Amino acid sequence: MQLSAYRAVWAHPVVRQAAILGFLGKAPWFGAAIILTLHVVDGLGRSYAAAGLVTAVFTLATAVSSPWRGRLLDTVGLRRTLIPSLVVLPVAFLAAPFVGYGWLLVAMAAVGLLAVPWFVITRQMTLAAVPVEQRRTALALDSVLTELAFMFGPLAGVLAATTWDTGWALVTFALLSLLGALGFVVVNPPLVAPVRPDAAADATPRAGMRTWLNRAVATTFVANVAIAFTLAGSDLAIVGAMRAMGTTHLLGVVLAVWASGSLIGGLIYGGLTGRTIPLTFLVAGLALTTLLGSLGVTWWLLSLAMMGAGLFCATSLAAAVERISHHVPERYRGEALGWQGTFATAGNALAPPVVGWVIDHQGWQAGFLATGGVGLLLAALGWLVLVAGVRTRRRIHATQRGRPSSLSA
Repeated sequence: MQLSAYRAVWAHPVVRQAAILGFLGKAPWFGAAIILTLHVVDGLGRSYAAAGLVTAVFTLATAVSSPWRGRLLDTVGLRRTLIPSLVVLPVAFLAAPFVGYGWLLVAMAAVGLLAVPWFVITRQMTLAAVPVEQRRTALALDSVLTELAFMFGPLAGVLAATTWDTGWALVTFALLSLLGALGFVVVNPPLVAPVRPDAAADATPRAGMRTWLNRAVATTFVANVAIAFTLAGSDLAIVGAMRAMGTTHLLGVVLAVWASGSLIGGLIYGGLTGRTIPLTFLVAGLALTTLLGSLGVTWWLLSLAMMGAGLFCATSLAAAVERISHHVPERYRGEALGWQGTFATAGNALAPPVVGWVIDHQGWQAGFLATGGVGLLLAALGWLVLVAGVRTRRRIHATQRGRPSSLSA
């Protein structure tokens, strides 16, 4: 791992802004998500199914709005995109402690539609700030910091919800997150690289998805479904395993070891600036190592297995964004990253019912096998689509040169 690569990336002021403001916004946002569940169950006295419906409404609204929000970042800029969020979201969250379940559903739908696109913003800022040769390191750093935010945010959220009133804990964490968004509005960082004085201006009108959607981007979206499904399914399988072993009190330890593997893997990947690692290989590695979770018959064996799987978590996420950055023109990057978030949300939403059903009927070990198996199938699907694209391009190239293609037989 080349620490000098990270020092060079950190030297960019915009990268530092994205890292600091992104962490300050993401960590309490992740914490607010767990507090929302506890508020429905403890504060409103509802069931976990009711809490799941609130989460589902919020998730669906976020998935729908993510491409639109990314497109706004491309067309009107960061400040004009975030100002409506800073007006509506504080009102919605401040109302949360005082409204019943029905109105809370409405409020969370509004929050989802105007949610701050944290991942798109920090990634666009990072990509705009660094040259191509530093892109992998910068994106790996973004993934690692997101992993840290995901570690500390929910932990602090649970502590706050069990110490304070859940409604006011939700308000506090949400407003703290929005302070990070306010920081972005004040700084108003560039989301595209500066244009050289000698470069010709791009005066072509903006078109739709057909301008940037190709096989490489489509397979990246499939990879995002695979990654998100595998991570969400693993989360559920770990909980099922620890409950079956009677070691639920050590759940936090296993999750922390899993996250530490992700941090290590992300840092190593970011230091490999001179090597190309195919995204399909990383997704397949994530799926295969997840399968090994089925062998974790004790909590410490499960921890070791998940640490191995963790090596591919932040790595796969960073590689997917890197691939988007290479295949999508900069002026469409926000929209593409928004769609990437939508496909990741789809994977997150599909995993719990599928893996949960398998665990209920076949046990936690089958949950790991199902999670890794689906990940492998999706990785294979992406690989087959890419191979078909390569063969098609060769056939077209051969036809244009006026000779028959050997692949046409």
